[in-house]
Amino acid sequence: MIPPAASAAESVRPLELFFDLVFVFTITQIASVLVARPDLGGLGRSALLLTITWWMYGGYAWLTNALDLDRTGPRLLLLAGTAGFFVMSLAVPRAVGPGPWGLVFGAAYLFVVIVHTVGFLGTSGHRGITRIGPFNLVSALVVLAAGVVPAQHRAWVWALACVIEWVTPFVTGAGGFSVGVGHFVERHGLAVIIVLGESITEVGSAATHQNDLTTVLLGSLLALASSAAMWWLYFDREERDSAALLERVPEELRPRAAVYSFGYAYLALVFGIAVSAVGMQEAIDSFAHPLHGLPSVLLPLGVVLFLVGLACFHRVLAGNWPAARLVTAVAVAAVGVAALRWAGGGVALGVTAAVLIALVAWEQTAAMRTGPRPTAPTRA
Repeated sequence: MIPPAASAAESVRPLELFFDLVFVFTITQIASVLVARPDLGGLGRSALLLTITWWMYGGYAWLTNALDLDRTGPRLLLLAGTAGFFVMSLAVPRAVGPGPWGLVFGAAYLFVVIVHTVGFLGTSGHRGITRIGPFNLVSALVVLAAGVVPAQHRAWVWALACVIEWVTPFVTGAGGFSVGVGHFVERHGLAVIIVLGESITEVGSAATHQNDLTTVLLGSLLALASSAAMWWLYFDREERDSAALLERVPEELRPRAAVYSFGYAYLALVFGIAVSAVGMQEAIDSFAHPLHGLPSVLLPLGVVLFLVGLACFHRVLAGNWPAARLVTAVAVAAVGVAALRWAGGGVALGVTAAVLIALVAWEQTAAMRTGPRPTAPTRA
C-alpha cells in the first residue's frame, strides 16, 4: 500500500518553476539538433535525447511531489539536479558528434539520476525508488557508456537506455509513490505552457532573420495561431478534467495512471510541440517556395504527434478516444504535407492554423451541447 496522498505536495512552488525553465532550455537544445540536421537521423537523435531527458524530468516531478521545499536541504538537492540538467542542455547540441560532449552529457545525466535517487530517501516515495532507482541507474550508466562509443553508433546505445526506461514501470510496477493530484497536474501543465512559449520565441527569432515584411508578420502570426490553438486544446478543459479524473483513481492505482498519462502520452505531446516549432521555422524560411525531404513533413508531423499524444492522454484518464482529435491529426497530415510540397510554407502554416482552429471551434460547440464531460473511471 502506498503512503497517503496527504504527504504529497498540492501546488507548484517557485523553485520548481526555476527548475522547469532550465529543463525547457534542454528541450530547445534538443530541437536545435533537428534544426541543424533536418533529416531522419536528426529526427531520430532528437527523439532519443528527448525520451532520455523527459524520463528524468518526470522523475523530478514525482520527486518534488514528495519534497518539502520549505527546507534548505531539499532546496539544495533540487538546485543540484537543476545544475545537472543545465550541463546536459549545454552538451546536447554537440553530444551527437565526435568529441567529449557525449561523455559530458552522459556524466551529467548520471549525476541527475543519482541526485533524484538520493532525494527520494526519507520521503513518502522511498519504497518506490528502491525498486525503480536501480533501473534508472543502469539506464544512466548506458547513457554514460554512449559517450565513449563512436558518434555514428551512439544513437543505438541511447536507444538501449530508452528501452530500459520505458519497460521499467512494467517490470517494477509504479506503486510505492504518493501522487498529489493538484501539484502533479499543475506541474506538467506548466511544462507544456513553457515549452509552447519557448517554441514561439524560437519561431519569432527565426522570422526576424527574414527580410520580406509579409513573411515576417504573416508567417509569425500564423505560427502563433497554431500554437495558441494547441494551448487551447489542452488548457481549455483537458487539464482541469485530467485533475478530476486522476483524483478519482484509487490511490493504489494512481501512480500507474500517472505514468501512462503524464509519462508516455505526454512525451508524444511535448515532442510534437518541439517538432512543430522546427517545422514552423522551416515553413517561414520557405514561405513562398515548396519544401522537399523531411522538412516538408516536420510541421504536420509535429502537430500530429501533439494531437495523438493528447488523444492517448485523454484515453488513459477518461477511458474513451477523442475521435475528433484523431480525425484532425489525419487531416493535418494530409493537407499539411501537400501544402508544403506543392505550395510553400506560407500556405502550410495557414491551413494548419485553420484546421486546428476548426477543431477548437468544433469542441467548443460540442461542449455547449453536451455540458460537462463525464468523469468515467480510468482504465489505466
